Amino acid sequence: PPVPISAHRPLAGIRVLDLTRVLAGPYCSMILGDMGADVIKVERPGGGDETRQWGPPFAAEDSVYFLSVNRNKRSVCLDFGQPAGADLVRRLSRRCDVLLENFNPGLIYCSISGFGQSGPWRRRAGYDVAAAAIGGFLGITGEPDGPPVRAGVAVTDLSTGLYALSAILAALYRRRTAESLGEVGRGCWIDANLLDTQVATMSHVAASFLHTGQEPSRWGTGHANLAPYQAFDTSDRRQLILGAGNDRQFGVLCRRLGAPHLATDPRFLSNRLRVANRTSLIPLIQALVRARPLADWLAALEGSDLPYGPVNTVAEALASPPVADPASGLLVTCEHPAAGRVTAPGPAVRFDGRRGEVTRPPPRLGEHTDEVLGELLDCGCEELLELRRGKVIA
Repeated sequence: PPVPISAHRPLAGIRVLDLTRVLAGPYCSMILGDMGADVIKVERPGGGDETRQWGPPFAAEDSVYFLSVNRNKRSVCLDFGQPAGADLVRRLSRRCDVLLENFNPGLIYCSISGFGQSGPWRRRAGYDVAAAAIGGFLGITGEPDGPPVRAGVAVTDLSTGLYALSAILAALYRRRTAESLGEVGRGCWIDANLLDTQVATMSHVAASFLHTGQEPSRWGTGHANLAPYQAFDTSDRRQLILGAGNDRQFGVLCRRLGAPHLATDPRFLSNRLRVANRTSLIPLIQALVRARPLADWLAALEGSDLPYGPVNTVAEALASPPVADPASGLLVTCEHPAAGRVTAPGPAVRFDGRRGEVTRPPPRLGEHTDEVLGELLDCGCEELLELRRGKVIA
């Protein structure tokens, strides 16, 4: 029977076959699950997705890393390197709308790789840090006089997952639109990869180089095109982010800092002048900020309509009111059959005021093998037993 579609579960009735592993693909399929899709995660026997072992920390037999990006999925454990296993994948794909990583003509399948499905590097293994390095992201990240620095989270992996997600949603919309017009709703092959994502998200930085030929610098917390727009030290050895995106904001900032004269200083009348005279402006602001503790500045800047905030630790960020408030729904807790209560960041967007639902905890390896093969392929007990004897499923 048709699955009811609600505002916060817009993909209810869509089935996704997920053959991906590690981060970019699983992050994409998790969000599809958050939106209501039935996600079937296929893993190999003997360990499954290797991130199950990426720790510490661990929660029972699986790593928290794995648990954080695999909710709202069912796990099927099968060896698709064997002919019988490959046949099961083909049969499952015929019952699905999206394949993450060919088969039926209405299927939308998305390959997520390091360097794409064509070109000289198509067979090269790709992880986040390699693509970030090759794509130029590491080269512009870090302090001006320091070495390149890896970002604190796998930005390239996560961004690739989001690019893949948006492409899948567009393909689903195109297919459904064609069907609504009485046409054949055809699928498509989506090629998402880490390097293309990294280069695309270099955006204005890459565009500036292509226009000027000048190699971008590393700016620490600063910004090549705006001043002020960076972290400043406070008297209690904390850091405060302050920014001014336009001349009006710069005037407000100067008044809040107790230095209104800076707004009328000929050197700082426009952003172009402030950037050109950055080496004069930043020390002046730093001297003002260092005179008071962080709490004083947060109180002084309240209601200013400026971009500002403390440089928080992870603990402080997760305890901040917009995040920690249970009504926000940004942190979700589910009951895992082995690990108990597992809490992680939840869906980032709301549909008509409601976030996507967490209906399943991250699955144990092969937890749903019999359920899925029985439900979708009508595999009976004898067939499942034979597949197990042949080590096709586990």
